[in-house]
Amino acid sequence: MNKNYAPQPAKKNFLILSLFLVLCLPMIVWQIVNENFDIRNLAFEQIEVSEENPCVISFPNVNPYTIEVDTTVRMQVEGIAQGNGITSILITDSTGEEIFSKTYDEEENEIAETFEFTPTTSRAYEMIGTLSEGDYSSACVISSPYDVKGIRVVANNSAPEFTSSPIDSIPSQDINTDTTYEYTMTATDPEGDMINYVFSFTPNEDWMKYTVINDGSNGNLKIQFKGSTSEPASYLANVFIHDGYSKHLRSQSWIVSVNPAENDVPQVTILSPWEALTIAQGKTLTIKWAASDQNAITHYELYLAKSLQDESKWQSIDKNIAYNIEEYSIDTKNISGGIYKAIIKATDNQDPVLTGQGISQTINIVGEEFDIPDDSVTLPEPQIINVSPTSEDNITNTLVTIRASLLSSQDTTINEDSILIKVDNKDVTSQIKFNKISDSEYTLIFQTENEFSTGLHKVEISFTDSENLEANKNWTFTIEGEETDPDKFYFFGYGITKSIVYVVGGGLLLLFLALAIPLILVRVWKDDESTSEIDDTLTPPTHTNTVESIVNKNQIIDNEHTFSKLQTTIPPEATTTPQRTLQPQPKTGNTEDDLKILYEKIGEEKTPSPDNNTPPEPIL
Repeated sequence: MNKNYAPQPAKKNFLILSLFLVLCLPMIVWQIVNENFDIRNLAFEQIEVSEENPCVISFPNVNPYTIEVDTTVRMQVEGIAQGNGITSILITDSTGEEIFSKTYDEEENEIAETFEFTPTTSRAYEMIGTLSEGDYSSACVISSPYDVKGIRVVANNSAPEFTSSPIDSIPSQDINTDTTYEYTMTATDPEGDMINYVFSFTPNEDWMKYTVINDGSNGNLKIQFKGSTSEPASYLANVFIHDGYSKHLRSQSWIVSVNPAENDVPQVTILSPWEALTIAQGKTLTIKWAASDQNAITHYELYLAKSLQDESKWQSIDKNIAYNIEEYSIDTKNISGGIYKAIIKATDNQDPVLTGQGISQTINIVGEEFDIPDDSVTLPEPQIINVSPTSEDNITNTLVTIRASLLSSQDTTINEDSILIKVDNKDVTSQIKFNKISDSEYTLIFQTENEFSTGLHKVEISFTDSENLEANKNWTFTIEGEETDPDKFYFFGYGITKSIVYVVGGGLLLLFLALAIPLILVRVWKDDESTSEIDDTLTPPTHTNTVESIVNKNQIIDNEHTFSKLQTTIPPEATTTPQRTLQPQPKTGNTEDDLKILYEKIGEEKTPSPDNNTPPEPIL
């Protein structure tokens, strides 16, 4: 018995083809679900606390990818229970060294903890967190308002610096009433850290408007200040910038003098300190200035101010300094520690009188030392920092989470009832989640299950602190829609003309068919052969009904061997009760008579003709 099977190479080719088709399935599914192959639109997927990520670690104030070595920064861990309740939290680094841990006496459904992190070497850090609920635990993941995931420590982190000066103001800092004033301020951060800013102007004056061109989220800040007024005066402007580190605080202060037609405002310039200064409490602080006016200056006034927002809280040093004195020494023994600005006022002898002002750089009077984190930036004014998403973010996810950090002014606390947030002019304060780092610092999170529409969206946040100083911030972000050319297909973000795709696709299809059809035919043919079994050791005889053949074909057998075989094939009983297998004929007769006739014909054929001695040829 011989058996034939399909050869092994055909099976191998068939398996390779099947594997190729299986590998193509994920791409096909991606195309169906996402409608295109563009995976670049996955930017800004900020991780938030959810059932998918029940434990999240974040940095509220600094960029986790440029942490300066040997600095102390704060981290937050947020968690929600997935089962009976949270029993403990443990945060370690990759070496197993414990960074933070806490055990809860009662099972908690939700936690928000703040802890400090002080890296000692410049390298990438892996933070491992475990949120425990009895026998069940969840891993913690790292998130931030920045476009990085992970932690990296660098040897040095530089402060942001101003790259413009108020002397570039248009037309100048000394203008007439109803003249438009304009100044474009710029600043950069070497590491690309987010630049946070706080702007303040002369109290109760709002003619100076500002437009944020670059919001500082990518390390570049650009703000345009512009406006005009009909009220002559000397106006104070001040901007604080920082990247989250207290030692990286920078400020820029300037005066805009608006003069009436018949008089001018005295011009005052502070000569010392001419740059930011740090001085120990109890030391002598010397202030020097110069002033000019078309008319006579009658006297000067000297103040130290933590904030420009509320003039009533300025600390008066001397309100009657003689017109011919332009230097003053201050004993700081009775002045509390903090960040100040020195302000000089100069009054002329006109009616009505006009007063000009000069403002110094930052003066940091250091009192009792406190062990505070390096990312605790205390300002004389409240601030809203580290907002996200920003105008620089590439957002395609319509489920956006809005975040911000709120900081009160120095030595004050946040008035929680005053916090207000609006999204697209709709008050959503009731939906806000607050994480309280301290009485003076909150993080704000707004999450909603409602998807945002594509396009431009506006966020507005405001609050006041315990000194009734107010912070306001508004910004915009854009959710990008998919702008595609209907005549193109998009693969991984790159558009290819449909005609080219059709030509290439058609060629690949023909190539596929040219390869696949022969393989399929060969496999089918081999499978058919393999199922056939040939046994040539015994061939059974084929049964032939000689009588039926002779009757139907009217053929006469002319040799005696054939006749004798016919007799042996047909038993004697067949002459009386033959078993017929022939189909019914149109005419039926007596079978015995038919056989007699047959025998007679055979006998006649056997009898040779007297005229012909040649035996007849057999009929085939």
